[in-house]
Amino acid sequence: MWTKPPILKFATRVVAVTCAAVLVGGCSDGGAGSSASSPTTIGPQASGTPGISETPVTIGAQVADTTGITGSPVTTGAQVPGTTGITGPIVTTGAPTATNPWFPLQPGYQLISLGTLNRGGTTLEHRRVWTVTNVTKVIDGLRAVLVLDQNIDAGEISEQAVDYLAVDADGSVLYLGSYTEAYEGGQFVNAADAWLAGVNGARGTLLPGDPQPGSGSFTQVDVPGQETSTAKVLKVGQSLCVPFDCYTDVLVIKEGDEYKYFASGVGELKIEPHYSGGEQETLELINAVRLGPQGLAEISAEALGLDEHARQTSAKVFGDSEPAERPS
Repeated sequence: MWTKPPILKFATRVVAVTCAAVLVGGCSDGGAGSSASSPTTIGPQASGTPGISETPVTIGAQVADTTGITGSPVTTGAQVPGTTGITGPIVTTGAPTATNPWFPLQPGYQLISLGTLNRGGTTLEHRRVWTVTNVTKVIDGLRAVLVLDQNIDAGEISEQAVDYLAVDADGSVLYLGSYTEAYEGGQFVNAADAWLAGVNGARGTLLPGDPQPGSGSFTQVDVPGQETSTAKVLKVGQSLCVPFDCYTDVLVIKEGDEYKYFASGVGELKIEPHYSGGEQETLELINAVRLGPQGLAEISAEALGLDEHARQTSAKVFGDSEPAERPS
């Protein structure tokens, strides 16, 4: 039986303040910082629960309290420098320096978002930790970087996915695969959404290199016989404030029944539903950090474990794929 590696504890400790602009000089006008007079405490959880810090995390602390922040604060709007740890170009057939400003893919770059999720008539606090690892995998002739996407509902890891992304010479973010696991009480329940580009004709493009309104829909995921999802660019140059900061050059994408907002050099700022019923997920960016060597090593090990487990639980898709690898 495969034993799931411990879900890293530092990820749940990153969210130390609701207004992460505290780390870069204070909240901008329009931000949604919380009052320091009545901070909300999350945790501690039951001892030994994977992925949950046993140290309480306080949300709403103001001034310069950065306790629990495991990475270096990222200056708003600035790219995170360095690609240390990547053993080759992310895309083997394109320009090694190709990037997409809406989707920073530098190893160690981490976004933390906070929101709500309606489930079974109950509104749960929903936290998302999205981290670029230094793990890569060759898929359909291209080298992709593994991005770990973790969901924490009501203080407990409920789901985590590894997405396989690359940027081509035109700046398009190629979606080369995905694998998702669900958990209850910290224990593995099942796997879903397992696909790789080139296997059974699957393909995807997460975001075009030059997204423009009126350009029509684009296919984000196409897994013949299983899943097809499209998206379209709605607006560019929009203004938006989230707890992290305020932005004036925001890209708005409609994915299914959700609107997603991106800032150049930062990434995803906000998710909001445009439908009735269902889980009604909402998220806003509250922090962005660049992990240190230890944090990057821990989260990269988690991504490696997921890729390895995918070869067992989804052998028809992942069984013949090249194993993911980290730099030695």
